[in-house]
Amino acid sequence: MFRARGLAAVLAVLTAASLVLSGCSFLPVEDEALQPPLVEPAREPLDYTVVSRGTIETYLRGTAHFVSSRVETLSFKESGGRLKSINVALGDHVEAGEPVAELEVGDLELQAELQRLNVERARLLYKEARTSGASGVDLRLREIDLEREQKMLEAMETRLGKARLHAPISGTVIFVASMKEGDTVSAYQPIVTIADPDSVQLTYVAAESRELFGLEVGMPAFLKYKGVEYTGKVLQTPSSAPLTADPAGAERNGVTIVVGIDDPPGDVQIGHSADLTIPLQKRENVIVLPRSAIRSYMGRNYVQVVEGERIKEVDVETGLTTPTEVEIVKGLEEGQMVVLNN
Repeated sequence: MFRARGLAAVLAVLTAASLVLSGCSFLPVEDEALQPPLVEPAREPLDYTVVSRGTIETYLRGTAHFVSSRVETLSFKESGGRLKSINVALGDHVEAGEPVAELEVGDLELQAELQRLNVERARLLYKEARTSGASGVDLRLREIDLEREQKMLEAMETRLGKARLHAPISGTVIFVASMKEGDTVSAYQPIVTIADPDSVQLTYVAAESRELFGLEVGMPAFLKYKGVEYTGKVLQTPSSAPLTADPAGAERNGVTIVVGIDDPPGDVQIGHSADLTIPLQKRENVIVLPRSAIRSYMGRNYVQVVEGERIKEVDVETGLTTPTEVEIVKGLEEGQMVVLNN
């Protein structure tokens, strides 16, 4: 009897356990979460170009300004004088020989005038001695007196000449020193600069000297002034500029070229500007790519070449470069497709 009760207890425990383990079957079954569909991302369309041969040319382009090809800067040759007056102003037209500036000379002008009288007196006495039959000694003494008075006058006139500046050419005043009456003048200090407006050329000043690499005297130049095209040629480059001990002048010459113009326009004025174009280098039948095809990293130049379904990086060696194109010297062949870096 006890054995039957024990077996019944064991069966009851097993039955309860099986009910617990299978209890979830009495609850509603939840639907399994659906996985999102796998969608292949759309490929961005690539811009590319086909490698081909062509012509590439580099130019120097910029704005040049008209200047006079005949310019005279006036200065006094000795130091220590005091300025009396500057007789011209910026923009004035002057004629050759016209006085433009002078130094104070005290009573030197009066002394020179009196000396002219002394010369005249000595000349009259000499003539009188000759006509009156004076002896050789007396005649020679009169001659010496005349020569002495003439040399004294010449010295005074030389001093007066050094104290005055006259225009050596007819033209326009383009510079006047900022000085006032009584200021001390140094030797060779620029006082007035005169330019001949009928003799014109152009200057172009580069931002950096490397812009002018490859330029040579005689190269053709093309100019556009007021919509009209003109031709000319390079007259001076940094390498052909005259040597100067002035540091500022040397620095200026290092970034400046001078261009002559054939048949300049009649209405041009000094200071006007013109568009300047100078062909520098030209390569024909070479591989040329848009600059947007070239990629650089750590000094390495390379392009991305399409090969079937792949894109491959290829190192290239570049040559002439313009703002929009670049010559490929090595690394590519005609017909290849190169991805643009847009």
